[in-house]
Amino acid sequence: MKKNRIIIICIALFIVLAGSFTAYHFIHSSQENTNGVVIDKDATEWKKELPNQGNQGIKIPGYGNLSVAAGEKNWNITLLNPEGDNCYFKYNITVGENSDPIYISDYIEPGKAIKSFKVNKALKKGDYTIYMNIETYSMDGENTRMNGASVKANLQAV
Repeated sequence: MKKNRIIIICIALFIVLAGSFTAYHFIHSSQENTNGVVIDKDATEWKKELPNQGNQGIKIPGYGNLSVAAGEKNWNITLLNPEGDNCYFKYNITVGENSDPIYISDYIEPGKAIKSFKVNKALKKGDYTIYMNIETYSMDGENTRMNGASVKANLQAV
């Protein structure tokens, strides 16, 4: 009787562990598809409206004057892929004439945005020109590179 109870407990424990492993694998594998597209885990739903840009294809957000804290690596700047775009966005941010990126996002789905991110180099106090280089990729499973844009913005580190 005691032996049967131990066997039942072991089987139940095995089922719980197997279910936990399966659930963990399912949740974490959903971030990458079979073509190597890694969806940025920091991207969240974006509910704000953008100014009407007409029917011009891919909608690219504009950036005017931005500010960040000098000496800080965490920036609160929204990196958006507008709803209605039928492509992934990937941001590559550079400062001035330097082509080395200070931040590269993973893929951002349409209707989602990254609201804050960590750059690899803090900026000293001053005025900078930054480039939001936006790469776009098809969502058809082929991950084909599409049109992109380089959006110039003024950044003040205060």
